[in-house]
Amino acid sequence: MLPEIIEFLKQIKHQQQWTQEDWIRELPVENVEKFKEQLEELKQKGIIKTNSLGQLVHKKGEFYLGILSIASKDFGFVDIDNHDGIYINAKNFNGAMDDDEVFIHVYPSSDGRSEGEVLEILRRGQTHIVGTLYQDKDEFVFKAYDSKYTSPITYTNPHNLKLKSGQRVIGIITQYEPIEIELAEILGLHNEPGVDVLTILYQYDIRLGFDAEELKQAKAIKQEISVSDYPNRRDLTNEIIFTIDGEDTKDIDDAISIEKTDKGYRLGVHIADVSHYVTENSPIDIQARERGTSVYVVDRVVPMLPVELSNGICSLNPHVNRLAMSVFIDLDEFGSIVEYEFFESVIQSKQRLDYREVNRFFENPKDMVYIQENIKEKLLTMREVSDLLRMQREALGAIEFETSESEFLVDANGNVLDIKERERGRGEMMIEDFMVAANQAAASLFDNGNIPTLYRVHEKPPHSRMQSLSMTLRILGYRLKGSLENIYPADIQRVLYHFRNEPTFHVVSNLVLRSMAKAKYHPENLGHFGLGLKNYLHFTSPIRRYPDLIVHRNLKKYFLDGHFDRMDISEDESLMVELGILTSNKERNAEEAERDVEKMKKAQYMKQFVGKKFKGIISGVTKFGLFVELPNTVEGLVHISSMNDYYYYDEAKMQLYGKGNRMSFNLGQEVKIRIISVDETEHEINFELLDDKNGKDKNGDEKRRKRRKTKNRK
Repeated sequence: MLPEIIEFLKQIKHQQQWTQEDWIRELPVENVEKFKEQLEELKQKGIIKTNSLGQLVHKKGEFYLGILSIASKDFGFVDIDNHDGIYINAKNFNGAMDDDEVFIHVYPSSDGRSEGEVLEILRRGQTHIVGTLYQDKDEFVFKAYDSKYTSPITYTNPHNLKLKSGQRVIGIITQYEPIEIELAEILGLHNEPGVDVLTILYQYDIRLGFDAEELKQAKAIKQEISVSDYPNRRDLTNEIIFTIDGEDTKDIDDAISIEKTDKGYRLGVHIADVSHYVTENSPIDIQARERGTSVYVVDRVVPMLPVELSNGICSLNPHVNRLAMSVFIDLDEFGSIVEYEFFESVIQSKQRLDYREVNRFFENPKDMVYIQENIKEKLLTMREVSDLLRMQREALGAIEFETSESEFLVDANGNVLDIKERERGRGEMMIEDFMVAANQAAASLFDNGNIPTLYRVHEKPPHSRMQSLSMTLRILGYRLKGSLENIYPADIQRVLYHFRNEPTFHVVSNLVLRSMAKAKYHPENLGHFGLGLKNYLHFTSPIRRYPDLIVHRNLKKYFLDGHFDRMDISEDESLMVELGILTSNKERNAEEAERDVEKMKKAQYMKQFVGKKFKGIISGVTKFGLFVELPNTVEGLVHISSMNDYYYYDEAKMQLYGKGNRMSFNLGQEVKIRIISVDETEHEINFELLDDKNGKDKNGDEKRRKRRKTKNRK
């Protein structure tokens, strides 16, 4: 669809009613004949019409560009900035598939809500399909792994792959309506160890491994550094600099230092200088841009960069020299940022610490821990600075979400041995505080200089989501203060503070989080609502995130080297628009893949507990049942059909209410459940309730009924 048509449909109801010729003159239109053709198509579809004066008007509704996310075979949603997802019934997909960029018409549905229809597919999001081959008489049938593909898919085998029943394969889409594919690769038999995770990674276009050109470039990089080779860099190798990470972390990209000053503190944040090795448009850079991010799933890491960089010369390992991008942040006695300085450096980490050891030390500094004595003193000073930074952020209204994150213990074959809630200690919070400060300083530098970069933006939540959240919070006994149209971070902060000691805290925290806009990468500085910051970007993880690498590259070009002209700025402004969209999409793919792998592994793990009883908290209430979260973060569904009465759904109260027993089920309520089944295809876990609100055990009721029947027979 022509950009002029899109602009025309966006503006037509806001302008005076113009004729076709008026619109051609006003837009202006490059391809007049094509514009006229598309206007005629819109007339035939009934989207626009000509009135008696020859003026163009359109039927009631709005028009948007967005990405289609298909939730099931029956419906999907189109994601639009600062807007709730627009519901699209499957009959209105009009050939669109999951992740397609589409142009939609939005209109009021019969129940007064907004509903949409796809007018045109602008870009296909899916280029391949992962599926399984099944034997059917004398041939193999391809069945897509994703259940959203309901129509038969035909395939060809141009590469003469040796096919077997049960193989998981990748097919390249050659035709979309109906879908036809060419088999391109065999992942393995569907039940082989690791194939389950590979399937999800490939489904989200996350490819493992590196091509020959990348590996050639990586292997040519020298793995040792001499300070004398970098006379223009600041030598910090004698400073007390160290790292704190998880025990299993291999790609260490941030180190820290601290000094007390006459006026407060000097915090040092030292980040691996990946941009020194990954030069623009080199083989590694081109592929890193396509990956966008490293992906961390339950049993493996899919790195953005080859291991020679991610675990080698760019990883800030202890007792070896490394190139870094450093920032010294001067803070006053209250933790306010007074000044900052970015520069290229050579550093040497004096010790690699892990969070568990640091948290033990903070709990009791006199305990025996494997931390050097001179670093212990630094840690205590750092804790002071962290407390000050956290108070500063709280004063700005930073929202401290506390969601239930899962931690998996797996064996060599990827089998889950245990799942528990991930603990977040004082060490993790301290490093987060320091990284936020460095990211804030970098964003301020770019914003003050009006220099192109990628900001990490988090806009205000949509008004409609705030209305829904406000209604739910009222049910839980809290009235959201302030204007819902002009909400502030502090308003949300007060919500979480109110529920901090309640059993419903995690439920409320998740509800609030789902009400927020999604953070993204953007060329304009739109601020970060969740952190309560005017300036924010990602500077601290260039090994794992491509936007951070871009920030480093531009920081050197515009602030440290200073060799640029207006043409560089213009070109980079255009590039940042493109990269903002690309890296945000890649991040979304990675997050969805990580979520789907977690969901799959949880289902596999919980299969052994079918028939077992657990206690949990109601985390969601819908018209079709209750979602219950267990202490190990696993969530399952109690379908309404399995409940022991006819239940009404009260949407306003988010409550199920029993017609006969008058029992109600609400968010945050503790219940006892039994696991009744696990759907390994859809990765869903099904529960049944063992008690009602008064704690009556269904098993006990059933036993009593049986005893009464036996007694009556006697």
